[in-house]
Amino acid sequence: MYTIEKFITELENQNLSEIGFSENLYAGNSKESIIRKHNLLTYLVKMKSLNPKILLLGEAPGYKGCRLTGIPFTSEKILANHPFFKNLNFQFINDNLESEQSATIVWNVLQNYENKPLIWNIFPFHPYDGINHNTNRTPNENELEIGKEYLLKLLDIFKINLIAAVGRKPESKIGIINIQSQYIRHPANGGKSKFVNGINKLMNQL
Repeated sequence: MYTIEKFITELENQNLSEIGFSENLYAGNSKESIIRKHNLLTYLVKMKSLNPKILLLGEAPGYKGCRLTGIPFTSEKILANHPFFKNLNFQFINDNLESEQSATIVWNVLQNYENKPLIWNIFPFHPYDGINHNTNRTPNENELEIGKEYLLKLLDIFKINLIAAVGRKPESKIGIINIQSQYIRHPANGGKSKFVNGINKLMNQL
């Protein structure tokens, strides 16, 4: 049986050296990577217990959000303060907890719904610009292909009925998957209102 623990181990062992400037958030035994792996395991175990039917699929980790927490579309402030994450022993890299705009928008909408979607990124590692890790970059085609394989692995663990692609990059990789899908505008760069409307329409299908 394919497990969450095996999934995280495979993430940890993924070699990114040949595809450009991308950081494997989960590799190694640094304090930061251990925290990210712990947080992701805790999140996925909780989500498995909730049996979500919808997968909200983003593009890639942001340096102020998932790059710190290990959980897509989730900042340290969200992890510390949002009721969904209370009392689950999440851990933090920073003492002064970071916030991220997209994560804030996502969880402000999701707090209105009891049933939460599973959240993932089509590329689960952090693509950055040049040598500066505190930047975000759109994943390239090779990175998206690697990410697609992890999406398929995740779908072996969770029984998902609908994938909602947040942005065109994730949308481009779900066409061959035999699961119902739809597109939602990403909340960044002026897309907040269209994203909120898309999420409300999505969640009302439950």
